Amino acid sequence: MASLEDFKVNIKTIREKLPASSQMGIDEDFCLMDIRYDERQENFGYPCRLDGNVMIFCINGSVRMSVNLNEYEIRNGELIICTAGDIVKVSRPDASDAGSWHFVMLAMSHRFASDLRVDFKRILNEGIIPLSTPVIKLDERVQEILGDHLKLIAQVTSCKGELYKDSVRSLVSSLVSVLGNQWFAEVGNMKSRKRTGADARSNHKRLVFEQFLKLVAENYSLQRQVGFYADKLCLSPKYLSKLVKEVSGKPAPEWIDSYVMLEAKHLLKYSHMPIKEIVYRLHFPNQTVFYKYFKAHTGMTPTDYRNS
Repeated sequence: MASLEDFKVNIKTIREKLPASSQMGIDEDFCLMDIRYDERQENFGYPCRLDGNVMIFCINGSVRMSVNLNEYEIRNGELIICTAGDIVKVSRPDASDAGSWHFVMLAMSHRFASDLRVDFKRILNEGIIPLSTPVIKLDERVQEILGDHLKLIAQVTSCKGELYKDSVRSLVSSLVSVLGNQWFAEVGNMKSRKRTGADARSNHKRLVFEQFLKLVAENYSLQRQVGFYADKLCLSPKYLSKLVKEVSGKPAPEWIDSYVMLEAKHLLKYSHMPIKEIVYRLHFPNQTVFYKYFKAHTGMTPTDYRNS
């Protein structure tokens, strides 16, 4: 029987769903897309779990995105990196901004990323995790290098043959290395700021909150009680609830419910799984309980949401 991890949006699906002015790629392992807003495009606002690594660079305009329930706004000159397993939702741009909406997206499969001549995993672990954000502002020189690399990648990707595929991998490796250097520079700046001005107690609370979210992401389909997470963190449920509300402004049970709803919405939109099987996989006692739970959070039944 397939697991929840099997229902991910791969590169092929991304290319079908996003409004791309131009697309080019290597099989289902790599794609480069020039993305502008298309008012006919209806595939905004639904959460999807990624099967691969995605980098999106904003050339013009801005877009609001949710990555694993954290909200970000990506503006001119900013880059966001989303990794395999992330649940991502892209908000429809404001009407006033839609005309200038222009992004470039580079997506790669696990297989493609593992063949890069650079330690992609190290860059992600040492960049995104300490910064607690997948978004950075690229300096002007790095933006120029990014633009030059993307032009070359586009030209080489349009050619045929195995040697050209190796050339694309080399170019992407070079680009990831350049971006990785800026990630590490940002991490260094952040550590300096913490040493000189950050409150140690506040940093500790933020760390506990991040550990809580990590545990929720791993266990939400089975465990929905705050007590379970408090026990894992060696805290009382009352203290954990207070800490989570203080750091995030949202109660701990609401975070747990949000993860459950995110997965339920993803499965309803991107899988053909019968609702009764979604109920089983999310460990609800029966369909009635699931329907009431879903409607309480969305105002819609699961069936209505799937058909919307």
